[in-house]
Amino acid sequence: MKISTVGLTFGLLATAALPARALTTTTTKNTNPISFDSLQNKRVLVVGGSGRVGGSCVTQLVKRGAQVQVGGTSPENLQTSRERWTNLFPEYTTKLNSVGFVSLDRENSQSVQNALLQQKQKFDLVIHTAGPFQGKVKVPNGVLDACVEMAVPYIDVCDDYCTASAAKTKYMDKAKNNGTPCILSTGCWPGVSSLMAKQLVSAIQKQHPDINSKDLKVDFSFFTAGSGGAGLTLLVATFLILSEKALVIQNGRRKEVQAMKDYDRINFGTIVGDKDVSHLNLLETASVAHVLGVGSVQSKFGTAPNFWNALLGLMAQLPPSLLANEDLMKKLSIFSLPIVRLVDAFAGATNAMRCDVTCPTKPEISVTALYAHENLEPCVGECVTAFAAALLSSSPEAVPAGVWFPEEAIQTPEQVTSVLQMASVGAHTKSVETTNCKSSVQLTKEDVW
Repeated sequence: MKISTVGLTFGLLATAALPARALTTTTTKNTNPISFDSLQNKRVLVVGGSGRVGGSCVTQLVKRGAQVQVGGTSPENLQTSRERWTNLFPEYTTKLNSVGFVSLDRENSQSVQNALLQQKQKFDLVIHTAGPFQGKVKVPNGVLDACVEMAVPYIDVCDDYCTASAAKTKYMDKAKNNGTPCILSTGCWPGVSSLMAKQLVSAIQKQHPDINSKDLKVDFSFFTAGSGGAGLTLLVATFLILSEKALVIQNGRRKEVQAMKDYDRINFGTIVGDKDVSHLNLLETASVAHVLGVGSVQSKFGTAPNFWNALLGLMAQLPPSLLANEDLMKKLSIFSLPIVRLVDAFAGATNAMRCDVTCPTKPEISVTALYAHENLEPCVGECVTAFAAALLSSSPEAVPAGVWFPEEAIQTPEQVTSVLQMASVGAHTKSVETTNCKSSVQLTKEDVW
């Protein structure tokens, strides 16, 4: 969720794909086992729920019938956030006022375990929205550690590839052994974006069995107007990512390019229109190449107004050691926040994602998926809530025990469609297009969304 100053921090992914399983049919009228119904009356702890990202998850979970508590260090912050939520959603005032506070230190596993044990009823799910964010690979994730130790299902919005990969390696076996399903790096991008790619790649391979995933090319393009409503933590994460070169994968080979330097003009649909995007080191590049086996992948990002792009590009030219200094970036973020809020008032908070899948050796294979939402903040909450519904699904085929990235956790095309449908309930644009008039790929919006 980070960027333009926020859409960026949502994410990271990687590791080996799971074999697809057949979707189990139920005897009820709804044969789809993944739906918002799985959230009804479930007890959910949202760590960092007083923040912008966490708050968007809290409100969406409450709207779907979950019983939500917020975990953190400041009950005063929760009260401030609760007042904001009830102004935004007055029809849910009673339910939002019932959201309680659980004191814990997210970096201390024992603190989190104690907080979980003190509850009269066990939580059905813990959602970690306070990180771990950029450059936190050496910082303990006490929330994940406690959840795996106590066999409580877990979701987070981790935006750092190395951090997420290290967590998978450390906790995979134990989570499998004690039956704990965990999904890392959920949200809109990564998260929904990775599922968009998985859906398109799967459709191409189904219609063209001779095509190997390594023959395909995936281009991700992301846009967020203004900061998307970023809070201080996300602004810091945004600045930190500018210290990194952007990963690009070409024909299975990794290379690095300068972030936010060269721009392409990309169309995000009739409502959002054309926007300028440039390379950024986002999770999808590594994850889609690794998990889906795609041969060529790149991710680009842009914001508006255009001077934000120019400013980010100038910052990316600074010495990496300077940009990677978290204390300094926090001071810069505190200084920048009033300016960011002023610009946001005019720029709005639109969020858009585009995924293009092509086959360089066969131009007739070309397909595009688009997603756009008028406001990044609720968009994130809707996307995370969709993954929560999948994880809590009663179907044993939904999310297996273990620590997974989104495109691993949500396995079959039918399940991916279900999650994408739930994640796009508030979207004003969701479409599938064959970008080449001679495209041999036949897909409809319903096949993906």
